[in-house]
Amino acid sequence: MTFKNENTFVELYKKGEVDKYHAQYEDALKLIKLGEEYPNIIDGNDIFEDKKFNDLSPIDGKTVIGIFQLASPESIDRAINRSKENYKKWFDLGYAKRSKIFLKAADILSSRKFYYAALLAYENGKNRDEAIGDVDEAIDFMRYYALDLKKNKGYIHATGKAYDNEESKSIMKPYGLFAVLPPFNFFSITVGMFTGALITGNAAILKPSSDIPLSSYLFTRLLLEAGVPSNVIHYVSGSGSVVGRILVEDPRIDGVVFTGSRDVGLYIYNASARIKIRPVITEMGGKNCIIVSDKADLEKAAEGVAKAAFGYDGQKCSACSKLLVNKNIKEEFIKKLVNYVENKITIGDPREKGIFMGPLINKEAFEKYKKYIDVLKADGKVLTGCDILPRDGYYVKPTVVDGLQENHEIMKTELFLPIMAVEEYSTLDEAIKIINSSDYGLTGGIFTESTEEINQYFHNADVGVIYANRRRGGSTGAMVGSQPFVGWKMSGSTGKGTGSFYYLQQFLREQSQTIVRE
Repeated sequence: MTFKNENTFVELYKKGEVDKYHAQYEDALKLIKLGEEYPNIIDGNDIFEDKKFNDLSPIDGKTVIGIFQLASPESIDRAINRSKENYKKWFDLGYAKRSKIFLKAADILSSRKFYYAALLAYENGKNRDEAIGDVDEAIDFMRYYALDLKKNKGYIHATGKAYDNEESKSIMKPYGLFAVLPPFNFFSITVGMFTGALITGNAAILKPSSDIPLSSYLFTRLLLEAGVPSNVIHYVSGSGSVVGRILVEDPRIDGVVFTGSRDVGLYIYNASARIKIRPVITEMGGKNCIIVSDKADLEKAAEGVAKAAFGYDGQKCSACSKLLVNKNIKEEFIKKLVNYVENKITIGDPREKGIFMGPLINKEAFEKYKKYIDVLKADGKVLTGCDILPRDGYYVKPTVVDGLQENHEIMKTELFLPIMAVEEYSTLDEAIKIINSSDYGLTGGIFTESTEEINQYFHNADVGVIYANRRRGGSTGAMVGSQPFVGWKMSGSTGKGTGSFYYLQQFLREQSQTIVRE
C-alpha cells in the first residue's frame, strides 16, 4: 500500500510557502482560549463531577489551560455499561463505513491542524515544528488505519472446504471494550490508540494524560462530529492512579492499550493477568543508544545525535539517552557534539519561531532534572548542560555526561529528560553487545559510512526500530506507513508496531465459521 503522509512543513517548503506555514501557526495561537471548564463525555452527554483539577501550562508553570473533571466511579461505571450494550451495533455497521468515518475525521483534523499544534505549545510545551509534526502523525494514523482496514476487507477471508459439503471462513471480530491510556508527549499517540480500538469495531473509553486533557477532549468531540456513535466512545479525565486503576482493574474491560512508563505498563500487564485473559497492548519506553563509528561522517553524526537526544527535551520514548562512540574518534566527535548542542540547540518559549527546546512537561519532571544535577556532577564528567534557566516555567539545559559507571542508574534507566550519557567502545561487536544487554529494545541508530557495519548492526541489534545515518534524528522520527514503531523486550508487550499493517489485528480476535450444506 502506497501511503502519502500529511507532512505539512515539507509540502509547504516544496511550494516555497514557509512564510505561510509560520503565519498560519501564529494566527492559530491567537485563537486559543484558556481557563475554561470542560466536562467529561459519556454516552454523548456532558458530565460535570464534584471534584476537578486545573491543567497548568509548562510554558510558565502557572497559566491555567483549563479546568477538568475527576471522573467518579459512578461515571466510569456508566461508560462501561453503555459500551458493553452497544459495541456490536458499531461493529455491524461494517468496516467500510467505519473506515469512511475515520477518513472524514482525518480530513477535519487536517483542516484544524494549526489550531491543535498551537494548543500543544500550551499543553505539553512543543515547539511549532514538533507540534505540527505531531498533529500530522495523528492524521496519518487515522488515514493509514482506515485504508489498511479497507484494503484487508475487514480481515474476512474464505478458508476453503475441509469437506465437500462445508463452507468455511475466518472473520476477525472485536473484543468489546478497550481502555485507552495514552501518554503526555504525543497527541498522535492518543489519536492512534483511540483510532485502533474504535475503527476495528470496539467501544473505547479514553482516559487522557492529565497533562494534555484539552487536545484529547477536542479530539473526542471531533470523532463524534465525524460520526462515531456516542454510545461507544467516552472521555473520562482524571488521575492515572484513580481513574486509570479503576479501568484496568474492572473485569468488564476487554482490553487495554497503554503507552507510558515501564512500571505502569508492568502493573497493567500483571493486573490484567490476574483479572481475565485479555489483550494488553503496551509500549513502555526505552533506553535508546546511537553508535558513532570511527567510519562515520562526524558532522552528520553530531547533528543526528543531538536532535535525537534533545528533541522535545528528551521526552520521547525514542530519544537517544546513551551514546556509544568509538574510542578512536571519541575526543574529536565529542567536541563537535558539544559545539552543536551549545550553539544550535535553542531553548525558550515554544510559541516563538526558531525555538528547539521548550519547557519540561511539569514540575515533577523539573524537580527530577534538578535532582540529577548533583548526581551527574558527583558521579561523572559533565561535558555540557546540567543547569536550569532562571525564568518562569520548566526550562533546563541539554546535558551530556561522560565517565559514569556501566551499572549507574543513568546508564540503565529511562529518564525522559534531556540527559545523554556517553560510553566509548572498541569494536562494533562490543557496542552491539552493550545494546543487547539492555532490558529495553525500542529504537536506536548507527552513524557509519561502512555498508558492512550497517549490515552487522541491522542483523544483530535486538531493537524494534533502527536507523543508519539519520541526520534529522538518529533514533527518532518514525513515519506512519514506512517505519512501524515497535518495541522489543521490555519496551513493548506485543512485538507489533504502530503505523504498521499488523497494528489493527491486535484489537481483534479470530472466529472460524463453517456452514454444512447437506
